[in-house]
Amino acid sequence: MTSELSGRVVLITGASRGIGRRTAEQLAEHKSRLALTARSAKDLQALADSLRAAGVECEVFPGDLTDADFRKTLMHGILTRFGALDGLVNAAGVASFAEFTDSTPEILRTVTELNFFAPVELIRLAQPHLLQSSLKGRREPWSAFVLNIASTAGRCGIPSLSEHCGSKHALIGFSEAIRLEFAQYDIDVLLVEPGVVKTDDHGKHFLQNKGKIHLDYEAGLSPEAAGKAVVQAILSRKRESAVGRDAWWALFCRRVWPRGMRWIMRRKVARFARNAEM
Repeated sequence: MTSELSGRVVLITGASRGIGRRTAEQLAEHKSRLALTARSAKDLQALADSLRAAGVECEVFPGDLTDADFRKTLMHGILTRFGALDGLVNAAGVASFAEFTDSTPEILRTVTELNFFAPVELIRLAQPHLLQSSLKGRREPWSAFVLNIASTAGRCGIPSLSEHCGSKHALIGFSEAIRLEFAQYDIDVLLVEPGVVKTDDHGKHFLQNKGKIHLDYEAGLSPEAAGKAVVQAILSRKRESAVGRDAWWALFCRRVWPRGMRWIMRRKVARFARNAEM
C-alpha cells in the first residue's frame, strides 16, 4: 500500500497493547517508519519483532512517559535513529473505575499525569521537529500532525470514571486550543474519541476496578476498529472523530438532549445500586 504516510516517522505512545498497538499495525500497512513507546519492554519488543518480520522499519523506546527525563531521552533517541519526526499519536492512558468517594489523591494524580501532563509535555518537545517536517512538506502535499486519543468520557461525564473524565476533558480542551495555534505552523491537531473498547483484559489495567455502573465491554468497539479509525483520521485530517456506536450516540444525545443524557446516567447508577442490594 502506498499513501502519504509511507516513509513518515510516527511516534506512537502506549504501543504495547490496545488502541496504540492496533494503530501501529495499521500504520505499518501504510509503510510508516514507527517509533514505539510503552512501559512494557517485553510487549514492545514482541510487537517490533512481528512488524520487522513484515518488512516494517521500527524502533522501540520502553519507558515511563510521566518521567520528564525519559521524554527527553525518547525524543533524542527518535531523532538519532530516524533523523525526523512527522507525526505523534498519543495513545497511552490509564483509568480508575470507581466512584470518586472511593478514590484517593494519589490515583487522581496518576491518571492526570499519564492522560494529560505526559502527552502535553511530549507535544511541547515534538513541536519543533513537527514544524521542520511541515516546512519540508510545503514542497509536497504533506503537513505534520498530532493525534490525541481522548474518549467519549472527555465530552460526557460518566459515573465511576471521574478522574478519567477530568483528564480527557482537559486533553480535549488543550487540543482544541493548540489546534488554532499550530495552524500557523501547518501542524494538524486531531482528536479521536472512542467509546467503550472491547479487550480480552478489560479491567486488568484499571488502577481500581470497583465502579458502580455497568460498562458493556462485550458490545464495545474492537481495538482493531479503533486503530483503523485513528489512521483514517490521519489520512482525512478529520479534526474530531467519535468512534463506536456508543460514542456517537452519547455525543449526539448530549448535544440535542442533554437533560435526557443526565437522566440516563443517573438511571444507570440507580439500577446498579438496586442490583447490588438484591
